Amino acid sequence: MRRPLPLLMLMAGCASPAPAPDLPDPMPGWTVNRAAPVIAAGSLRAQGLWNDPSPLRTAHGYALYITSSTGAPFKPPVLPFRAVSRDGAHWTLSPATPLLTAEGGPYASIETPSVVRFAGHYWMGFTGVYADPDPSPMAIGLAVSPDGVTWQVADWTLLKATGGATDWNGYLVGEPGLVVRGEELLLYFSAVGARDGGGPPRQSIGLIRSRDGVRFTAPEQVVTQGPLYPAAQGYAGYSSPAALADADGAIDLFYSVAHVRAGADPQWQQVAIHHARAGDGVHFREDPAPLLTRASTGWTDGEIFAPGPLRDGDMIRLWFGGHVANARLAPLIQRGIAGPEFGIGLATLTTDQFTQAPTKKGTDR
Repeated sequence: MRRPLPLLMLMAGCASPAPAPDLPDPMPGWTVNRAAPVIAAGSLRAQGLWNDPSPLRTAHGYALYITSSTGAPFKPPVLPFRAVSRDGAHWTLSPATPLLTAEGGPYASIETPSVVRFAGHYWMGFTGVYADPDPSPMAIGLAVSPDGVTWQVADWTLLKATGGATDWNGYLVGEPGLVVRGEELLLYFSAVGARDGGGPPRQSIGLIRSRDGVRFTAPEQVVTQGPLYPAAQGYAGYSSPAALADADGAIDLFYSVAHVRAGADPQWQQVAIHHARAGDGVHFREDPAPLLTRASTGWTDGEIFAPGPLRDGDMIRLWFGGHVANARLAPLIQRGIAGPEFGIGLATLTTDQFTQAPTKKGTDR
């Protein structure tokens, strides 16, 4: 979810100003380019506003599933693209056109593609964003491909909000994060519901799973807001989950931390990227500190979000979206929507360092 949630703020009664979040220091060790994104706005495609990275390793290098607005900048339709690279540094769109369109479906945009290989096919979970956000602004759909290039929508509305005012997934569900665990396809997602007693909206991470990509289990809530990010300080919870599975079936879950601040631009912001681990994919233990915060680079002081992790030999590569504060976007607009103020970054860490990170000192969720 890349936009403010004013309806949720009204629903939750968050009306008084909140201070800017006092973010904890991130874990050490990650290498990241502080000066600019690796895929900047206006690269690959004129006025490309690149976001929502989902990486795959290929026989020839890397594929990265990403999104951009395709008409007027910052407006629908936002659609998914595929970029390829031999070295992870130099990217080309392949194909040059969007992989899916919203035609024939209920949405104005198709965002946050999450792609995996499962049961002989490529599977893409996506967020469908409605033109009219009433009663909910979005839902989750599923597409299938034989080659990762040519896609067909298998289910326009695989999962939607319950509509229950007090349900943890009552107002919206979105931002699917697919991962294959053994013979099962797991789909993590962000969910929003009202918070009892007021305050920011309550945002958590849920899970559905399938053995055939057609029949999925009922949603279960698996990660709730931890003590490092208290609602009393304006934190709403977690968004944009993405997952890795190891050979033993443990799941490493990466996600954004959301903060609501009345009077800010935007009011709903993603301010850090966090990680949790579960041996069974359900019972997670959170790290004691974020992996990255919006202070980790000079071009993410506005927001940092949408982690896209990849286990690549002896490295963990973590692509992510971000941009400068809205007040500093003027140069990007003056250049015709081009420049380092908006785009996709890359952070790296050795697998040894990642494995030895002190999750054992974290918090069970």
